[in-house]
Amino acid sequence: MTEALFEIEGLSIDSTRGGARRRIVDNVTLSVEPGELYGLVGESGSGKSISMMASVGLAAAGLDVIGGEVRFSNRRRPAREQSGLRGNLSHGVSLLFQNAKGALSPFLTVARQVERALVSAGFRGHRTSELNELFRVVGLNLRDVGGKYPHQISGGQAQRVAMACALATRPALLIADEPTTALDVTTERELLRFLAETCARREMAIVLVAHNLSLVSEYCRRLSILHAGQVVESGDLGKIFASPLHPYTQGLIAAVPDVDEPRELIPLSGSVWGGPEGIDRCRFSHRCSFVTPTCEQRRPAAIFRDGRDVHCMLYEEIPS
Repeated sequence: MTEALFEIEGLSIDSTRGGARRRIVDNVTLSVEPGELYGLVGESGSGKSISMMASVGLAAAGLDVIGGEVRFSNRRRPAREQSGLRGNLSHGVSLLFQNAKGALSPFLTVARQVERALVSAGFRGHRTSELNELFRVVGLNLRDVGGKYPHQISGGQAQRVAMACALATRPALLIADEPTTALDVTTERELLRFLAETCARREMAIVLVAHNLSLVSEYCRRLSILHAGQVVESGDLGKIFASPLHPYTQGLIAAVPDVDEPRELIPLSGSVWGGPEGIDRCRFSHRCSFVTPTCEQRRPAAIFRDGRDVHCMLYEEIPS
């Protein structure tokens, strides 16, 4: 088995609002191999973005990282050491944010912004040649768009400029946080196809954070599914889609339309955050039709079954 490039082990994060403390990320663990496109999936509010930002030292104000460990390229640090984790951003990790236009400075031309990324990465070669190459790689022409400001280009072009900024540091790992948000369907597909091709061509690992299961299924080999800050199922994507084990995974897949086999869609009831607070339990219990009293008494352990880990009481007593 290939040694992992990037690992998160037992990441836990608390949030305090109005004097009330809530565990919003609970013991999240994942492992990404070199050159792999890995999916991190869940509904809005499930803790996907918070987990990934904290893993690179960018936990937002008001969040308290209370436990866990992050390993990148044989460098291991406690997740609490946020300032230390930020060092990975200059040693092989890049970010691609949801809102590219919001992430780009409105006061600089797009060429200047990519150039600044090159300088911050310590590039010492011929900048114009490198800028031309970066714009070519992301499917843009430096002469056509380089002198424009973010408000003068389309959303798809802005996302490609943001990608050029990310690639300027020659990362071993790219964290793409819902990169297709606010893009039309055609542009969305083009961007994800480009990400997959770049991943293969540059042997770069990508963590694709998304809420769209059907998109992830086209490009990722493995994935983790989050619900209310807890991983519920993770492992081989093909096996998860063919026979989902966790009731939440089953619900997500049942809600995905299939144009080849039209069927009634079954929406998940309830919201991500619900049920009793302040107790160690399965956080899907308030939405689950298989709930038992045990589900409200403790968090389910990870059970390895059929090529993936599933966190559910239903499988704890069943032989593998």
